[in-house]
Order: sequence, then structure tokens, then C-alpha cells
Amino acid sequence: MPLTRGRARAVAPTRSIARRRSNARGRWEKNQSIDRRGRGRDRGVARAWAVADALVAIAADDTSRDALACAFTCVAAYAWVKAFDVAADAGTFASTTSRKLVHVTSGVGFACAWPLFSAAASAKAFACAIPVIQGARLFGIGSGIIKNESAVRAVSRAGGKEELLKGPLYYTAALSALTSGYWRTSPIGIVAIAMMCGGDGFADIVGRRFGEGNALPWNGDKSFAGSAGFVAGGFVIASGLLAYFQHFGFIETTGSTYAATFAISCACALVESLPVSSVLDDNFTVVFTAVALGTLLF
Repeated sequence: MPLTRGRARAVAPTRSIARRRSNARGRWEKNQSIDRRGRGRDRGVARAWAVADALVAIAADDTSRDALACAFTCVAAYAWVKAFDVAADAGTFASTTSRKLVHVTSGVGFACAWPLFSAAASAKAFACAIPVIQGARLFGIGSGIIKNESAVRAVSRAGGKEELLKGPLYYTAALSALTSGYWRTSPIGIVAIAMMCGGDGFADIVGRRFGEGNALPWNGDKSFAGSAGFVAGGFVIASGLLAYFQHFGFIETTGSTYAATFAISCACALVESLPVSSVLDDNFTVVFTAVALGTLLF
């Protein structure tokens, strides 16, 4: 028995030493893990700063900034229209609804991208290239060079690809002209885009939904409901864009600016209601009216 107790007393220190070694190794491994995580965080922070430096360098260089803004807006515009192509394929929207939603949102979204560009004189050229590229795509599809049936269903009235060579192509031409002539610092171009996109778009959407039984005396294909939709949609979207560009410091607005905008909305609604759309496209008549009145009132 004494020998047994002696051996037990001899083993106990050995076990204690093993535990201390195990604890020490555990602490060392934990410290190593913390150190590796710290080095990983340091590398992550370094990469983040490198990306930030690159973005600052791009923003400081006008050409790089404008090229990047142009590329981003082109991709976003294509993805947006493509989403409606897919929705048209899936039957999510009727062709008429899909076409007008594209009509309302595409031009407004394009105008909202203008602050992304620099203050350089060449920025306007980069921005103008966006509707020109979209117009070239529509021309390719409408002329049969590019096969894209979903785009035809999403944008055309009756499903014919030749329709893309009319209203949709005129739409991109008008956007390019307004960008070139009234770039950012003029409310004329901003309001004209809102009338063409929001006013004309909502006139069709509201007119189809609520226009039955209230046709206009001078044009049985148009309704009082549609004209009211034009005034409301055009004025609200124009007011939103004016406030947006004022926020970025491009323009200054007063109460008279919004009063003039409302008057332009009413005048454009009247022009849109005239029975001349078979001869003159709304994308031209509405824009011309908005520009002419804007030149007088702003």
C-alpha cells in the first residue's frame, strides 16, 4: 500500500505538468489564430483602401469618370429594358402596359444618371452616347439585323418589329437631342424629358384604364382621363426632377418655376390630345411644345 501511494504521488506531478503544457499550447494556438485573423483584417483593410484610392483616381480624372458613368448607365439601361423583355415573355404585363412602363421609366432614369458625369465639356458627349447606343440597338432589331422577339413584344404596340423604327427610335433621338441642347443646368430639357416620358406615358396608362365614356370632343381616340393623367404625371415627374437637380446644385428653382412647369404640362397635354399622331409623333410634338414654352417661361 505505501508503494502504491508513492506511485500515485509520483504520477500526480506528471499529470499536472501535462495539463500545464496542454494549456500553454492551447493559449499559443489561440494567439496564433488571433494573429492570423488580425493579419487577415489588415490585408482586407489594405485592399479596401486600394479600391478607394482607385475610385478617387477615377473620379479625379474626368475622362475616366465619364467613361465609367457612361458604361454603368448603358448596362443599367440595357438591364432595365431586358427586365421588361423577360416580363413580356412571361406574360407578367400586357404589351401595352410594358411598352408604356419602359417609356415612362427609361428616360427619367437616364436623366437621373446625369449627376454621375463630371463637369468637363466632354461629359455631355459621353451622356449623349447612351441614347444613341440604345437607338442603334432598336434600329438593329427593327430592321431585322438583330433578332430579339422579346424586345419587340415589350416595346411595340402590335408586335411588329417595324414599329421600333418609329416611336421608340424617335424617343431615343429626342433624349439625345435634349441632352445635347439642355445639359443639366437648364430646366427646359429636364421638363421636356418629364413631359415626353411621364406625361405621355401616364396619358396612355390612365386613358386605357379610365378613359371609357369620356372621350374628347375633338379626338375620339383620346379621353379627359388620359389628358388629366398627362398633366398629373408630367407635372409630378418634372417637379421631382427639378428638385433632384437643384439638390445637386445644377439649377435653382422658385415657386414660379413650378407654376411654369404646370402650365407647360397643361399645354403639352392639349397638344398630345390633338388628332395628329398619325402624321406627327408625340415624342416630337410634346418635346417641341415643352422646349418652346420652356424657352419663354424659364
